[in-house]
Amino acid sequence: MKKHLPLLLLAALFLPACKESRHIPDPRSAANDFLQKIGESRFQDAYESTAFAFRAQTNFRSFQATAKDLGLSTGTVSCRWLSDERREREAKLSGELTSAQGKSVPVRLTLILERNAWRVFALRTPTSNGNREADPFSLLGKGDSFESSANHEVPSLKVLQNLTATHLLLLNEATQKNDFREFYNKVSLAWQSQLTLKQLTDAFRPYVERKPDISSIAHLEPVFDVPAEIDSEGFLTLRGHYETQPYRTSFALRFIFEFPYWKLHGIQVQIQG
Repeated sequence: MKKHLPLLLLAALFLPACKESRHIPDPRSAANDFLQKIGESRFQDAYESTAFAFRAQTNFRSFQATAKDLGLSTGTVSCRWLSDERREREAKLSGELTSAQGKSVPVRLTLILERNAWRVFALRTPTSNGNREADPFSLLGKGDSFESSANHEVPSLKVLQNLTATHLLLLNEATQKNDFREFYNKVSLAWQSQLTLKQLTDAFRPYVERKPDISSIAHLEPVFDVPAEIDSEGFLTLRGHYETQPYRTSFALRFIFEFPYWKLHGIQVQIQG
């Protein structure tokens, strides 16, 4: 029995080494897997596969909204990687993402080796003016109001109906009286910082001249043409219509959360014959 002991000990020493020698996918494969999860709307899987530092900069709800805004969740996402740089524990990939609908986005992806796998650390795309790059997933530097809105869930149907009716009736009253002071005082502070009362009044002048009366919506329920959604910028958008007579009233409303309420940040109304 004793003469077999060294052999058994040697076998035991080899077992842990064999367990740790599993293959680690290369950075490109890890990046493609991350994008495929998003393309299949497996947002939770994609989010949890990222590096700790990535998740420290954004929450899951904002991550999901941003992926949708970028058009990456509408089907299979393909990527043409044009270049890559790799160090011992960091890899940078540059290329172009293309959604199933053909929307293309230049991208630079940074991955790090963490917990025995390559994980997304940052994803950078050009800003709207094209002068620099930014990480659309990161909440850093976007302000308290953005994070407050992004952290909220879409309100209940009852709340959405009330938001819609309240603000359209306020607008209707303003146009009938040609006095937008009360309406202006009800919109978000963020919107007020971007336009004056006079600018708002001037914008609705054609509407005032026609004076269409939509007060009948007080007795109707709005029909939402698309599901309400909070986008990556923290805005709640409502699009729909009322079956008013003799013409349908269509609307598009944009809200931002300013504690403790959702406040109006944009409005469009159209009377359709």
